[in-house]
Amino acid sequence: MKAIRKLSSEGEFIAFADIVGNAYPGFNIETEEQKKKFVENSMKVQEENPFVTFYGVFEEDNLLGGMRYHDFKMNLLSTKIKVGGVGLIGVDLLHKKEKVAKAIMTKFIEDYRSQGISMAILYPFNPEFYKKMGFGFGTSISQYRVKPSNLPKGKSKSNIKHIRGNDAKKLLDCYTRIYEKTNGLIEKYEREFQLLFNNQKMKVVGYKKNNEIKGYMVFEFKPSHDKNIFVNDIIVNQLLFEDQESLMELMTFLNSQSDQINNVIFNIQDENFRFILEDPRNDSSNILTPVYHESSMQGTGIMYRVIDLKGIINELRNHNFNNERCKLKITIRDNFIPDNDGSIIVDFNNGFPTIVDNKEYDVEINLDIADFSSLITCTVNFKSLYKYGRALISDESYLKKVNNIFASDEKPICMTMF
Repeated sequence: MKAIRKLSSEGEFIAFADIVGNAYPGFNIETEEQKKKFVENSMKVQEENPFVTFYGVFEEDNLLGGMRYHDFKMNLLSTKIKVGGVGLIGVDLLHKKEKVAKAIMTKFIEDYRSQGISMAILYPFNPEFYKKMGFGFGTSISQYRVKPSNLPKGKSKSNIKHIRGNDAKKLLDCYTRIYEKTNGLIEKYEREFQLLFNNQKMKVVGYKKNNEIKGYMVFEFKPSHDKNIFVNDIIVNQLLFEDQESLMELMTFLNSQSDQINNVIFNIQDENFRFILEDPRNDSSNILTPVYHESSMQGTGIMYRVIDLKGIINELRNHNFNNERCKLKITIRDNFIPDNDGSIIVDFNNGFPTIVDNKEYDVEINLDIADFSSLITCTVNFKSLYKYGRALISDESYLKKVNNIFASDEKPICMTMF
């Protein structure tokens, strides 16, 4: 019989290292030295970070698979909610197709539901696999390859400074101010910024004025020519800013790198980023039919899962859903969590939601929990789900009203890897 419990001994972490190394060959956990480093780092994280815990699936003393829990706090529609994150899911090669992964996910969801938590998040190794488990797509990431000269050149970059480890607290302060007003961002701690400076590949520059950081960029260099060591790309992994001035100086800094930088590669969760560019085309020269120039590549990543339907509505009771008045019956299909499968009636009174027990309602919507999870986070609007056959509505005359209830001009952004 399978049992799932916290990893506690060095031997268990060593066994987990073997599983992770085989499940994710790209992690390069192959040599004894690499395994030792993984085990030491994992045990240290579990011991020192109260928000991270490793679990294993055991059959007697045999480790079949494992995972890593993350206790997060996320800004969802200006409401700070606790969410459960799961990562590093791995199954022993000898025990694939034995429902070990299902046992892992079931345990993960049960544990966080028991804490009164309403939402779970993860990065999928296979989006289809997790969508079948009720996880909905989050905001896509777009990768732009831009010539430095195509970025805005402002009047100054005099406030752009190298950011060092002693400025970790100021970086945190900047991030936290942005977190407070940005849908989807996850709360961070100073320790995370200290760890950033331990990675020698990562460079950090920021807009620093009056001893305060108002915007920053985390980037790394990557060779762009196999026969010319002097030509490189800059890969921008994080770009955050509080105002136009800090953004423009950061762009001016990048613009000034054109002597040795071939492309600046932005990985960014903003489909409108192309409007800042003088020329949004990438370096492919591809034309998409009929005459559309290739400007970016897009990828899907972070996924959201409402694990307690009533719970998430109650957590958002102080959020104003655009001043709408409507008694909305929400019928959810959830094959993984029986308590979520079924209907609730939410009375939106001047935008504020309350779950009611009476049977009267104005209109009913019907959709899968994965799509509802994307809807409630504002990754997608209701009209799009209806348009593409992912949602039903009992009275089409209410389509605009229902769409407005869940509408937002800000899709969720996640800049926390786990």
